[in-house]
Amino acid sequence: MIVSLVKTASELEIYAREFEISCEKVVDAVLRPTFEMYKLSPPQLPMPVPLTAYPLDFRAPEGQCLLVACQFCFHLYLSLIPLLTPLKSEICQPWGTDVQAALEKISNDIVVNSTTVNDRMMPSSFELSEKAISILVSAFQKQNDEEQGARLGRKNMQVMDRLAKMQAHKRNSIAKIRGAYESNLLAAKAADEFHTLRQKCSNVGSLNDAIDAVLDVPLLICNVLVGNSAGTCYVTHSHILFNTQLVPILGGSKVHLFSILDVDVTINAPSKSVLSPLPASISFTTAVYGKSRGTREEV
Repeated sequence: MIVSLVKTASELEIYAREFEISCEKVVDAVLRPTFEMYKLSPPQLPMPVPLTAYPLDFRAPEGQCLLVACQFCFHLYLSLIPLLTPLKSEICQPWGTDVQAALEKISNDIVVNSTTVNDRMMPSSFELSEKAISILVSAFQKQNDEEQGARLGRKNMQVMDRLAKMQAHKRNSIAKIRGAYESNLLAAKAADEFHTLRQKCSNVGSLNDAIDAVLDVPLLICNVLVGNSAGTCYVTHSHILFNTQLVPILGGSKVHLFSILDVDVTINAPSKSVLSPLPASISFTTAVYGKSRGTREEV
């Protein structure tokens, strides 16, 4: 039981830890520069709660009365003497109710066999011992399964709580930036700049969703290279905007606005070729306005 319990609990712990690291990387690498740019304090990471703080729906019977356990094992080893005499239930036993019920069943079976010895041959001591041990092993196995299920349930409760707290941490971080339009001048300035560029977008009429000036505060502003054109990318809660230069020397820019609901993102790994080493890139595909829903084109 211990090996299986440790293995399953370790798998749950690894899954929870990887999820926490992934969420922490998203908040730290993507949102923290935005918090610093707006001079906002990010929400604190949730504090871990120890496993013992969660309720365990199981009460281990071991260790309550070690003397009774030693006496029972000693007499069972000799000649099954305690099975001929019912055990006193008022003494706290170092085993659970399932094992106690099994012991009582074994004692009753032996008493029944001893009273009917004239009618048929009484089973040998080896047969009685084999049957008694088989019943006891099954009872202990059932009790161990109940304990393992309770302990795994407590571990699963801790893991689900940790996942929920990290998800809430991401939502709170995004919500704090989105709600900073009216209380933070830097966030309001970035949002106004985003909406000024949005007015220059040629495909704004093809978007199915509306744009809210208060809610669309940029969550991320970074430099990008779109094809051969350098520019700036604005990522809000619901839109992605690219502002790229047409001709670097002569000036001019081109603005593209996309709804996050309509965009599929694919991350391309960097090229391993020595002759043409290419860095990692991101491909955007979006639905084509006015065509069938399944028609998509690469941005």
